[in-house]
Amino acid sequence: MTSIPVHEEILRELQARKTGGKTWDVFLSELLEEYDPPEWLAELEARRKKGRWLAPGALDQVHVDLRRRGR
Repeated sequence: MTSIPVHEEILRELQARKTGGKTWDVFLSELLEEYDPPEWLAELEARRKKGRWLAPGALDQVHVDLRRRGR
């Protein structure tokens, strides 16, 4: 387990959205499923403009590549 420091107002906002007795792990995992980082979207748009489409499941590799490049 770990602790993530956040400002009180952010914690209140998160707590207000965490419903149904979900654990923080489940709640945050669901948030991540719906989140596409701006860097991913920019990379996908750049690839689309160049006509370089991604194979199914390749988005995860884009994320790994961007992290390697420090984006």
